[in-house]
Amino acid sequence: MNDDRRLHEGSALRSFFDEQIQHLHKLVSNLASHNHDREQQAEESRQIVENFVDASNNKMRAVHDYSHKLRAHVVALHAHVIAIADQIPPPVDISPATFGTNPLVNALFVNSNDIDKLFTNDHEVEAYLRSHSNDQFPKLYALLTASKSEKRILGIGLQGDMLIREVPQLAVNFSSHKIHTPCCNDAELIVLLRKYLFACVVTLIKQEMESHMTDSIIKPGEDSYELRVKSLANPDVYLGKLISKIGTPETLLSIEKIHFKLSKLGIKLDDDDKQSADEFDLHELTWSNGVKNVVLQITLTR
Repeated sequence: MNDDRRLHEGSALRSFFDEQIQHLHKLVSNLASHNHDREQQAEESRQIVENFVDASNNKMRAVHDYSHKLRAHVVALHAHVIAIADQIPPPVDISPATFGTNPLVNALFVNSNDIDKLFTNDHEVEAYLRSHSNDQFPKLYALLTASKSEKRILGIGLQGDMLIREVPQLAVNFSSHKIHTPCCNDAELIVLLRKYLFACVVTLIKQEMESHMTDSIIKPGEDSYELRVKSLANPDVYLGKLISKIGTPETLLSIEKIHFKLSKLGIKLDDDDKQSADEFDLHELTWSNGVKNVVLQITLTR
């Protein structure tokens, strides 16, 4: 009996130690995985900063510890842009067929021929179609932008069952349609969309900073050491000004979801208007220079 008890106790002890060893191995494995994820995240952040510096002004590398000074701000800006991109709905099918069935597509184009012209005349789409066969890639995915304008006019309206002339109305039009980042599938489109938006934000930042540098050029007769040190030509001053600018990402790019109710003639209607209308949601980007673009992900069956 004592031997059986000792065997049982020994077996239980071995099981206990085996469980502890397995638990220890799991902790070590989790710690290694956590460290790997942290190192990978740090490397991604470093690469985002370096790409940002390359695209904006690589003279900032003359500043001591420039990467550390920029990292939190650039990574926050990058995260903000990704959050904007993720608010844009999944791809909408654009075709002459959907022109007659999808209110959004119908509103964006005057007629179905405009859809064919858009895809036929776009050089980026043409290059993509030449390099990808129909059989292998039957669908094209892309980003579509357009400008929206609203103009006050006097038109004919309904008051009950009566037609009334000279009624103040708001006509909505879309123009300057442009295709961006054509690709093979929706997963690739999401990646390209994020890159496209971030590249556009960085380009606008660069343009504005260059404008500031032009304005602050030292004029003849004003050349002095103090002026040179304080000018944007000094990488330290430039970096400080840049950090101040990108510290508020929402001023560099924002997105707004707008619900529209349009008549067949493109007149904006009140929510309580009973006449036949198309209703849809638009997503509109506002850039740092004040330019606004309607934006949507699209797909076209070839």
